Formats: sequence, structure tokens, C-alpha cells
Amino acid sequence: MCYSSSNQFIAQIPTWFLIVAGWFAIHYFAKERDQRKDARERLDQFILALRAIEEKAIQFHQSDVYKDDMARALMFDIQRIIAKLKRHPFGSFEVSPNLLKELRQAVTLKNFDHSKFACQPANSSILSNVANAVDDIEDQLEREYERLYL
Repeated sequence: MCYSSSNQFIAQIPTWFLIVAGWFAIHYFAKERDQRKDARERLDQFILALRAIEEKAIQFHQSDVYKDDMARALMFDIQRIIAKLKRHPFGSFEVSPNLLKELRQAVTLKNFDHSKFACQPANSSILSNVANAVDDIEDQLEREYERLYL
């Protein structure tokens, strides 16, 4: 009887090994998928925030009068979004500091002084520079997401 039960136990070892190995594999891949999903959601939220800055910048530069509160909000939003890039999951993204500098300059370098403010037409180079800077950052973030998670 003992001989039979020990053979039965030995025969079950591969089965239990496969069950445990399968559980570890499923756990690992589910964890990876959840991390990818979380990173994608955060990236989408970040891109929405970036687009909101673009929209605010367009509203600011196309307004009839200089708006101090909107100018201040734009500067703070740009600072916040740059700081957000240093946090998880973006800390491992390689985003060129030049792209962030270009965004800040596109929004605040020209037509940001109260004494020289002028309403910008829709085809203004200032508005084009803002849109291009936002697009460049978005493209870089998408490339980094693909590099790290796909």
C-alpha cells in the first residue's frame, strides 16, 4: 500500500509543477498587462492635459485683451505638466528637454508681454508653433510608450 501511494505521489509531481508554473505565468502576464493598461491611461490623461494647455494658449493669444489670470494659469500648467513627466510612469520615458523648452517658448516667448500683446489670427505663427510643440511632445511620448510597453 505504501509502495502504491508513493508511486501515485511521484506521478502527481509533474501535474502540480505545471499547475504552479501556470499560475506564476498567468500572474506575471496579468501584472504586465495591468501595468501597460495603467501606463496607457496615464498617458492618455497626460495628452489630454497637454491638449488643454494648447487650447488655453490659443484662447489666450486670440483674446482681444491681455488676460493676466490666463497667462498665469498657462505658466503654472506648463510647469505642472513638466513636473508630471518626472513621475511614474513617465519617469522612464526619454523626453527631450528641448521639446519641453519649445512648448514653453511657443506659449510664452512671443505675445506674452502685457505691453506688446496683440490678438493673433488663426494662421498666426505663434499658434502654429504651439500646435507643433504639443504634437512633437505627444509623438515623443507615444514612441516612448511603444518602446517600453509594446
